[in-house]
Amino acid sequence: MTFYTFMTRFHLEDESPRGELARDMKQDRERFPRNGNSKYAGWHRLIAGYLMDGGVCSGCMEAFEESWKEYLAYEGKGN
Repeated sequence: MTFYTFMTRFHLEDESPRGELARDMKQDRERFPRNGNSKYAGWHRLIAGYLMDGGVCSGCMEAFEESWKEYLAYEGKGN
């Protein structure tokens, strides 16, 4: 499962920074980077860079970092 799918499946309706991030991702679905099943560290850097280049706030980056850890745990990839 991609990080995009994970976020929109599990956090889209959340009233939290994670939910806000998921809704922003869905709104930008045509351009948001979608990772495959390998090279998780590389995808983390790519998505983080994409978010930072878009000028997101520090709260959004914190939500991304927390969500990424949750995503890796869900996928059984650890840290």
